This record gives sequence, C-alpha cells and structure tokens, in this order.
Amino acid sequence: MKLINKALCLVLILFVSSCSVDDSGDKQTFEMLPIESIVFPDEFVMGGVYDIDFTFIRPTSCHGYHDIFISADGVNRTVGVTSIVFGNSNCIELTDNNVAQQSFRFKALYDQTYIFHIWKGTDGNGDDVFEDYEVPVAN
Repeated sequence: MKLINKALCLVLILFVSSCSVDDSGDKQTFEMLPIESIVFPDEFVMGGVYDIDFTFIRPTSCHGYHDIFISADGVNRTVGVTSIVFGNSNCIELTDNNVAQQSFRFKALYDQTYIFHIWKGTDGNGDDVFEDYEVPVAN
C-alpha cells in the first residue's frame, strides 16, 4: 500500500511540475455576438421541453461558440450568443462559411406567453437592438 501511495505522489508531483504558468501565451476573451436567426415553435405546452435552433455569424476564424446567454425575468427572456475569442495573431476575417448553427433547450415553466428579446447587436449610437418574439403557452 505504501508503494502505491508513493507512486501516486510521484505521478502527482511530476504532473504539477510539468505545468507552467506562461503569460506570453495567447489570451482568450469572451464577446457577445448577435443572433442572426432563431426558430421558435408556434406555441409551448406548459412543462414541455423544446430545442430552439439559432444561427449567428463568426466574424473571424478566432471566434468560436462558447454558450448561449439567457437572462430571465418572469416570462421575459433576453437571449444572445457568447463567443470565445482566441487572441492569436493568425485570425482571418471570415466572409464565406461563417454562419454557425447551435441550439439550446428551453422548458416552459409558466402558463403565460413568453417574450423573447433576441439581441441583434448595436445601432450606430451603440445602443442595443432587440427583435422580440412572443410564444404563447397552451394548457
């Protein structure tokens, strides 16, 4: 048993010592991207779970999908895309094949109409622009 503990400690020490903290590496940041299109059902059934498909534009080869951003306030949902941006100098602006598709799961918990505020980006003044969708809930 002592031999196994010593071997485990040795492997752990080698693993920890092989890691390096190097600040010269590329940084990763997160950036909100507008939703290009989204598809909702005509109605929800209370308690039902739905896959909601959406698309967004990847502006550069350094942008990748990280997660969907959803802020809830009662039956109101504000929705946007969180992208991870890999900060290397080899980023290429994407003009072709830059539309990405993802989906998220949504469960209808209330018996009231849901209002989705889909983030479409900002206008010329830097103000957020939203497109609203209302999805009624059938009982």
